[in-house]
Amino acid sequence: MGFYDAFKDVLNMAQKADNIDLYRQLLDLSAQALEMQEEIVRLKAENKELKSQKDIEDDIEYYVDPFITRKSDEKPIKYCAACWADKKKLLPLQDFGENDYRCPLCKAKIMDTSNWTR
Repeated sequence: MGFYDAFKDVLNMAQKADNIDLYRQLLDLSAQALEMQEEIVRLKAENKELKSQKDIEDDIEYYVDPFITRKSDEKPIKYCAACWADKKKLLPLQDFGENDYRCPLCKAKIMDTSNWTR
């Protein structure tokens, strides 16, 4: 027997006993339990999202230039470091050739200098 089934049984007993105060208190407790259940569901979803972000964060490789890559990508993809830092969005940069990249969201222009020799 689950929590809500047991609670319904207690409510029925309070109603049959004709104890209005007890019945009202139990209804209030029922509403509080429902609010707590909704909060648990919300917190679980938030926790899942934070764990996902943490997993991605652990997989990110940072560079001097304002782009990032993921260690797990088979072929390195350049992502906008600004969009990741600001919105936690991994947006692949658009390649305009000649080491020139642009972010489709924030419109940042990025010059990849990681392969240049000095």
